[in-house]
Amino acid sequence: MLNVQCSMKKTYFISDAHLGSRAIPTPREQEKHLCRFLDEIKTQAESIYILGELFDFWFEYKNVVPKGYTRLLGKLSELTDMGVAVHLFTGNHDIWCKDYFTQECGIIMHHQPETIQIAGKTFFLAHGDGLGDESKSFRFLRSIFHNRLCQWAFRWLHPD
Repeated sequence: MLNVQCSMKKTYFISDAHLGSRAIPTPREQEKHLCRFLDEIKTQAESIYILGELFDFWFEYKNVVPKGYTRLLGKLSELTDMGVAVHLFTGNHDIWCKDYFTQECGIIMHHQPETIQIAGKTFFLAHGDGLGDESKSFRFLRSIFHNRLCQWAFRWLHPD
């Protein structure tokens, strides 16, 4: 008897989990739910694209990692260790991601929108923060958040 399996791997997209949001009544359960989903797809996944807002707020200090999320970070590390390509596009709540996810979890970071090919189809991938919004107040606020000097100054505030 010959058992032939089609090993066509899949691409998954996740967006706006907002882990750590105070608007979510059970944050740990939300994290566990996301980890269960990742566990269910890990053998089928070729790649996972996280299109921003994985966390409600993430700021990388030089020597401090935000409290929590150990289940999710461990699960993402497990996926990349298995050879699943995990891509994270930063959104407006996690624009301050630097190299922690790449160095510690093997995640491929994207700080700008990108056009990519998946299974012969073209995808424009981005979180959407600021795409098409021409308001001056939004552009001004966004320029402050993306300003390296402002980020440097914020880094001097202790995370507590």
